[in-house]
Amino acid sequence: MPRVSLLTVVNYLEALADAHKDIKDKYRWNVSEVTGALRKGVELPVKLIDAVETQTSGDKTKTKHTNTTAFTILGKPNTKTGNLDEYDAQNEVLDFCQQISFDIETRILHDASLPKINGVKNWLYGMVDKNSFHHFKVGPLFSDGLYGYRCEVALKNQVCTTPDVSKWSDLD
Repeated sequence: MPRVSLLTVVNYLEALADAHKDIKDKYRWNVSEVTGALRKGVELPVKLIDAVETQTSGDKTKTKHTNTTAFTILGKPNTKTGNLDEYDAQNEVLDFCQQISFDIETRILHDASLPKINGVKNWLYGMVDKNSFHHFKVGPLFSDGLYGYRCEVALKNQVCTTPDVSKWSDLD
């Protein structure tokens, strides 16, 4: 089974953002950005996509990669949450973002259940660990005081343990 690449996962999560009717913007972000303002020109709600982290596991017969990624849904149009005492607005935004996060979970589970999409082998088929979804509240984030929901999910796949000899000068 092939490796799962960061770009494949990021492109997929971006495509889900493009397809969801409530998400207005998306990008792969870096955690260091959280200390400043949200990027200029970004519309709310925004989907922030984390880079993939991979953990190898297995035994003598099988090796697996657990590819953990996350996305964060932040903000709601025309709803200000910048002041710490704006509890009603914060709750409204949190509920809105949580529902979008649940929508994306449902879509990922749906897509992972399909062996083929439009007649093409589906890279995601059978990889999603249903028990790995973890949704939690975030905020206030950025100097904008944004609130939302974050979802972490793990994709598991078996990997080949035979090196590609074309990549190694000492293997024939």
